[in-house]
Amino acid sequence: MTARVFVPLVGANGEAQQLFEAIASDEAPEAHPAQLSAQISELFDFGLYGIGQTAREAVVRFIAARRGALWLSRRNAVVRPWHLRISDLQVGRLSDENARSAGLGLTLAAICQAFGRPADLVFATGEIVLPTAPGDACVAVGAVGGVRGKLALIGDYFVRHRAALVGKTITLALPATAADGRATRDSEAASLRRVEAAAREAGADIQTIFAKTLDDFEAPLGPFVLPEVLTVKRAAIAGAAILGFALLFGGWRELARSHVRLSFQTVPGAEAVGPQRARYDSKTDKLVLAGPCQDGQGGPLVVGGETLIVRVGAADFLPWASALFPPRFFIVSVSAKADPVLLDADHFRALGGAPSSAGSLQAEVPIEALDDEAELYVAATRDAGLSPAAVQGALRKAVQGVSGPALFTTTTTFLEANLGDVLPYHFKVTNDAHACPE
Repeated sequence: MTARVFVPLVGANGEAQQLFEAIASDEAPEAHPAQLSAQISELFDFGLYGIGQTAREAVVRFIAARRGALWLSRRNAVVRPWHLRISDLQVGRLSDENARSAGLGLTLAAICQAFGRPADLVFATGEIVLPTAPGDACVAVGAVGGVRGKLALIGDYFVRHRAALVGKTITLALPATAADGRATRDSEAASLRRVEAAAREAGADIQTIFAKTLDDFEAPLGPFVLPEVLTVKRAAIAGAAILGFALLFGGWRELARSHVRLSFQTVPGAEAVGPQRARYDSKTDKLVLAGPCQDGQGGPLVVGGETLIVRVGAADFLPWASALFPPRFFIVSVSAKADPVLLDADHFRALGGAPSSAGSLQAEVPIEALDDEAELYVAATRDAGLSPAAVQGALRKAVQGVSGPALFTTTTTFLEANLGDVLPYHFKVTNDAHACPE
């Protein structure tokens, strides 16, 4: 299967107008000499690798949000493999502005391929804006320039290819808000009427989507539902057929592999839920909580040399799983300027919990005094034979040469595959003590 999305380009001076196709398929490219991510490596020669990383992160978040609807676990799903490439361009490498405006088309092509939902004809322009707030999975669609020229380019395509459009369904995807702050529906009303008229004259149906987020494409292009590996019906049939010893063995195996629900809890003495900054008080020889601090984008900010106190609640997905297979907990630290570090259960302090639950844990994580962007993960696994050193070594190899948003996406994918249950916390580190006053 191959998913295709047309992306219109218009230069800043109104020239260099052209349409190219964002193509997503399960065909993997040859390994790139620079060890670039195979999913987006073919975008590099066109100046699209950077926006490809953003699109990859957006697709990962989009899929992760839908994994929550799976009945057994977040991994109980079939996601089609996807690799992005584009059709030939009439120009070489794209400018930063044109590359950003191609983000929506690249992302939609990858999503349609991943969910096996190809559409007849899709035309898209828009910027992909990743969320900055911790735990926010909603990916926004940002405004781009030159929309009027791009609509004219799409209208010309309808006129020139009218014979091939008969009976087709055309989807036109645009940002809900124009670059001047007005609604795109209003600012480009005349151009939209001409484009829609050209489509109808060619015998095609056309729907225009003014998207604020990627979720706005669920109804017109979806539903984006992940096929489950093990459904309720299949489980019932298998249980009835196997019965007896096989049923007992299967239940025992599920307990051994069952997931642990991880959630941030309130640190004692704090008001908000989640990790808290703390500073060492030499007078009392204790850590003292510091107030919340945010960077310019509203994300968490920590001063280098402080300590993050992390309190996490852990509950069994299946009852009594921890009584038979106690979970092991890890803290993983990944940042742009330091090698990944994985800490085992010796760095946690158990806080109790009923025998049938995984309990709770608290960790005090010192933050290195280095301006950086980092992500802290709390991970859990029931694999008693897992080697932390081996996992840490494999993680370092997996993220070697990876930067930007892809660093954290790659880490999340790796940890979910090798440990199972992961709870991330993204923050920035500054050495400016005045950035976070007492």
